[in-house]
Amino acid sequence: MAVKMMLVHALTSLHAGSGQGVGAIDMPIARERATELPFVPGSTLKGCLRGEDADNHPDAFGTVEKAGTAHFSDARLLLMPLRCLGASFVWAACPYVLRRFKRDVEVSGLKEPIPAIPDLADGQAQVATGDSLIKIGGKDRLVLEEIDFAVELKAADWSKFLGDLLFPSDEGWKKTFKSQFAILDDKSFSHLVKFGTEVNAHVKIDRESGVAKDGMLWYQESLPAETVLVSLVKVSTGADSFDGLLRERTLQIGGKASTGHGLVRFAMAGGAR
Repeated sequence: MAVKMMLVHALTSLHAGSGQGVGAIDMPIARERATELPFVPGSTLKGCLRGEDADNHPDAFGTVEKAGTAHFSDARLLLMPLRCLGASFVWAACPYVLRRFKRDVEVSGLKEPIPAIPDLADGQAQVATGDSLIKIGGKDRLVLEEIDFAVELKAADWSKFLGDLLFPSDEGWKKTFKSQFAILDDKSFSHLVKFGTEVNAHVKIDRESGVAKDGMLWYQESLPAETVLVSLVKVSTGADSFDGLLRERTLQIGGKASTGHGLVRFAMAGGAR
């Protein structure tokens, strides 16, 4: 069995819908039942790659008579871009998502040592540099949306570990990531992720009257650009089956492709087990 970890980096807004409206949002994104953290279904990832590579890798995706050799897990949230008063935004994680990410790293066979996962009290955060901080009452604070955090400069190891995985050959983006990365406490992270998605109004105009058609105003939720998710991909016939199939590339997943949604970059890590 061979396993690789696939990082899904959203380059534009990403709408992977749940198919069921909730409250005022007619087209919400898919969320985990227990945590309410966003995810992209594994079937969405597989369908995207099947559309690109089915002819070159028929065994990987299967047929009506035979199951495929490639198995895709749901892509779960790792990094959420959040508005920051001291920078344009920060990529935010929390101890809980880092703990489950650590499990994925171990399964994928990565040999690099995994940094220690911090234990943060409510209202605490760690950053790698002070570039995203501002002074409040004479103290350095990290301000994300409506919440300000007490901070420590202790996230350098994690910023390097994640930056190397996400931007393996781009030193400029690694530097940006280091200056705009933060680890938040679990409770604050959950709150900010719940209300930090994009919600946009859409309307269909009647061509004859020039006004909105009845019932044709709806609200769509999306993950913002720069969101990073993680999926595990298993190929049952050995590591060689990854050749050409799982590689760094840019594709479109999810809905609203005609309006530029769902452009993502796949980055691969891990090896045979």
